Amino acid sequence: MHISGPFQKHSGLLYQQTSLQRLLCCCIALLLPIQAHAASKAPDGTQYVSRQVLAEQLASETGIPANEIRVILKRATFRPKIIKRMNGQWEAKPYATYRPLFVKQNMQDKGRKYLEQHAAVFARIEQKYQVDAEIIAAILGIETRFGTMHGKQPVLDSLYTLSTGFPRRAEFFRKQLAAIIEISRRDKFSLEELKGSYAGAFGAIQFIPTSFRQYAVDEDGDGIRDVFHSPADIIGSIANYFHQHHWQFNRPSAYWLPIGTKLNREWQKIARGKLEHWVSLSKLRTSMPGIFNAIPQPWQNDDKVSIIEMETARGKQLALVHFNFYVIMRYNPSFNYAMAVTEIAAMLERKTFAVD
Repeated sequence: MHISGPFQKHSGLLYQQTSLQRLLCCCIALLLPIQAHAASKAPDGTQYVSRQVLAEQLASETGIPANEIRVILKRATFRPKIIKRMNGQWEAKPYATYRPLFVKQNMQDKGRKYLEQHAAVFARIEQKYQVDAEIIAAILGIETRFGTMHGKQPVLDSLYTLSTGFPRRAEFFRKQLAAIIEISRRDKFSLEELKGSYAGAFGAIQFIPTSFRQYAVDEDGDGIRDVFHSPADIIGSIANYFHQHHWQFNRPSAYWLPIGTKLNREWQKIARGKLEHWVSLSKLRTSMPGIFNAIPQPWQNDDKVSIIEMETARGKQLALVHFNFYVIMRYNPSFNYAMAVTEIAAMLERKTFAVD
């Protein structure tokens, strides 16, 4: 076959290029299985950790076979909106914004009704665990409107999403995911049906899985820790949580100091920081008598106390807080949350919990 013109001039080069292309195609074909294997381990969607890697981690941490974990994780859906909600929690907003969500008349009305409806259970559990009924009721009011709103988010999806797509606290949420898988096997929970908050808390008390495992109680004695329907188990589980974290029965929680209160230099710095510095009230009364001698009963000299600053509707305001305030923060590590619980408890019983 006769070939003339420019094509003939470059035919050798064309042959070389064609050979290289064929060689390249062969190499790609050989690499495809490797690439497919790598893709199976790659994070899916916007995740940082793949299902396969997560399954291996959970199997190592729980002792549950990895193939069983994989079957469970196949039912989980990654939900980016959960990440968005975690980054915009109400607890991070000023108390002036947070407070009206919870400290209001209908919370008082429903709280009193709940206390009356379950008076016998509260009386027995108060005596057993030494935790004030009003604090338990306030927790239930904030968490689930006294057991009426448990959350609609599949707990498996929440914990799967946060374990794989929220690096800042991925290890914490992986532990929660491991715990709920273990709980579902032991306590016969259906992970496909279990609903709760976007952070993976569930039940009327909104325990995270590790808290459920450690603190939930079968208070009614039926062999089930039913934190969805049993008033005794619900109230008893919160009481046990507070008891285990050293709640001081019949003692206050917080007290707003008057606007314009001037602390000494040491306490000005402490009040703007984290809740880490504790002294007796008698020490504050000695160092700043003009402020703290006016604090009324039931506050006592030997109370373990500190001072915090919060952004209220009246501007920056200082509050004297009892160690009990910190115990409330063990349930939710937020000044806003602990103060709202305290103020709701004060609406239900002022003698102990009045904040002004």
